[in-house]
Amino acid sequence: MPLFRYKVRDKEGQIVSGTLEGTDVNTVVERLDTLGYIPITIKEEKAGPGMAIDIGRVFQRVKAVDLINFTRQFVTLHRAGLPMLSAIGALQAQTRSKPLARALDDIRKDLMGGSALSAAMAKFPRIFNELYVNSIWAGETGGVLDEILDRLVMLLEHERKLRSDVTAAMRYPIIIMVAFVIAVIVLATFVLPKFTQLLQTVGGKMPLPTQVLIAVTDFMAAYWYIVFLFIAGIAVLFYLFIRTTAGRLWWDRTKLRLPIFGPIIYKMALSRFARMFETLDRTGLPILRSLNLVSKTVANAHMAVAIDRLAESVRRGRGLAAPMREVGVFTPMVVQMVATGEESGALDEMLKQISDYYDSEVEYAVKNLTGMIEPILILMMGAGAIFLIVAIIMPYMSILSSFGAGGGYGMN
Repeated sequence: MPLFRYKVRDKEGQIVSGTLEGTDVNTVVERLDTLGYIPITIKEEKAGPGMAIDIGRVFQRVKAVDLINFTRQFVTLHRAGLPMLSAIGALQAQTRSKPLARALDDIRKDLMGGSALSAAMAKFPRIFNELYVNSIWAGETGGVLDEILDRLVMLLEHERKLRSDVTAAMRYPIIIMVAFVIAVIVLATFVLPKFTQLLQTVGGKMPLPTQVLIAVTDFMAAYWYIVFLFIAGIAVLFYLFIRTTAGRLWWDRTKLRLPIFGPIIYKMALSRFARMFETLDRTGLPILRSLNLVSKTVANAHMAVAIDRLAESVRRGRGLAAPMREVGVFTPMVVQMVATGEESGALDEMLKQISDYYDSEVEYAVKNLTGMIEPILILMMGAGAIFLIVAIIMPYMSILSSFGAGGGYGMN
């Protein structure tokens, strides 16, 4: 991905410079605008013949536990009053993750050059994702970095546990699916050809399910590379599409409507909205400012658009509850609790209860994920097994009937 060198002006009017990766200038401008900077100059750095490509940086990955430990230690050092440069340097020396250590070294250099922490972290999207960077930016902008880091630790631990639970729940279905595919390949490669050859010898008719199975397996054997390239091409095009603004909006909206996983993603987004809103509002920031920051930390473009519409309504003095009902992404329970919080002056407490409720709902849904998937899996496996049995048994029955017919003729 091209590297762009930028010079921008922050909210205090100070000049900040640094580098940022992006597909083009417009992407970098949009990213800098998201981080709250006013671009002055942006130039792409051309790779000279003597510049080597940092392969380690391109493919670097950091384990979730290493990122959680870094965030937890960072908030401890920052809360203790240690200067940020010293804290980053200490954590760089302590971490066991080499990719994270290299990233922290570059971040420390950017901080020494006057860059904001969020801007420096944004250069490493494979380590610090969009949610992480935008959360840091919200903490810097709102003056609540300690609280945001605490929330990030909770969020990272929650998502790590969620990922582990989903992996455990999907392990059994994946094993069953792989076993079924192997069974189809073995039967279609070694068993079915013998039946079909014998059936052709006795002059029997090939059943339709058997013809379909043979046609599919023959096509895959002859043109597997075309199928692979086609799937890879579709995957690349889809990835490029969801990297666009319209594609990201469509995909994030679609994810909320997916069967089984959609409700879990939706509840996680609502919990994240409530948790971040509560954190920022508790610090005394104006509601409008808090909403603008929350829209960039909710990690769902569809929800972010709705929150921006909500912020615009608040700007016109309409309050929170009525616009939340109109934007159509908040549940009636969330709207009612926010309305109660507005009327009673306990909005922070209501938002905390909303987040706690949806956290428990997500945990319950993940624990029951296997129970939700099993009926679909059983239906798919049952249909596949019936088709496979019919495709294998029908040639066998045709052979037996052919031998029976031949035996009858012999008796005459």
